[in-house]
Amino acid sequence: IADYDLAIARYFAEQHSKETFPATLRGSWKRKATLRYGENPHQQAAFYVDSKPSRASVSTAESLGGKELSFNNLFDLDSALTLVRSFAQPAAVIIKHNNPCGTAVADMLSEAYRRANEGDPISAFGGIVGLNREVDAATAQLMTEPGRFFEAIIAPSFSAEAMQVLRSRPKWKDSVRLLATGPLDSVAMGFDFRKIEGGLLVQSLDVAQLDWSQVKVATERKPTAQELADLQIGWAVVKQVKSNAIVLAKDLMIIGVGAGQMSRIDSVNIAIRKAGDRAKGSVLASDAFFPFPDNVEAAAAAGVTAIAQPGGSVKDADSIAACNKHGIAMVFTGMRHFKH
Repeated sequence: IADYDLAIARYFAEQHSKETFPATLRGSWKRKATLRYGENPHQQAAFYVDSKPSRASVSTAESLGGKELSFNNLFDLDSALTLVRSFAQPAAVIIKHNNPCGTAVADMLSEAYRRANEGDPISAFGGIVGLNREVDAATAQLMTEPGRFFEAIIAPSFSAEAMQVLRSRPKWKDSVRLLATGPLDSVAMGFDFRKIEGGLLVQSLDVAQLDWSQVKVATERKPTAQELADLQIGWAVVKQVKSNAIVLAKDLMIIGVGAGQMSRIDSVNIAIRKAGDRAKGSVLASDAFFPFPDNVEAAAAAGVTAIAQPGGSVKDADSIAACNKHGIAMVFTGMRHFKH
């Protein structure tokens, strides 16, 4: 097992090049834990960490109690941290089966959490919570309300008052995993590694930042300031959703997610169904372009008022025409966010 990030970083430092990858990757990872099992009980698993970690992460986080972390817990905690650290405002995310089912930003962490949970409270039950501020007593009180339960919570830190609340609940005391990362920096830098049989795929992380002042307004109507703010939330979340991915957002929170579908219109319909009546007045973010205008028609029927998508389809003109017909504002980001 190799410390791939370090190997590539050192190579770039020596070669002053970001266009060539090293011919050989070498390094070492240290086994931190042998896990009870992998994704499923019949699979064996272990957790290895970088020999020289350089930033706050799940690997370096301090465990403040709770059950032993599982393979799936670790995978979801990493996704929660990746998403929540991308927001400058107090933010909360809830991850379920490695897809975000709730995300919101607000002036106070407790409000961000409350709204994140309201995005899809049924899916949120038993999920993973990620927070980008110290957990305070008010947030802890909301998370432990009757009928709510989470597998794990990861945050920079937990106040003494929050810990008292969290550990005073019988169902939470010995089961919910609490992880403190310490101060979080902004979006991660580095590389993504995907093991395939007989090989390894290496790519830079998807951390490109969109300059919203430069997005192309493709329709007759421009998005309002509120629509633009909601589109930015939806766009931040959609790149963490399995493709094909559609996210509906409203009032700085997500209200519907369509994930992992082979057809984009299926993802649109799932997100709309999740949002229900809240879809009226919402905005839609798509991780890739619309191959057909049926996506716009479905969004319009649900009451969506603005759309952000990469553009670049041979049928862009049809989607633009459909938006204009329904008075929907649509922007082309010029950036795709597939996640496989």
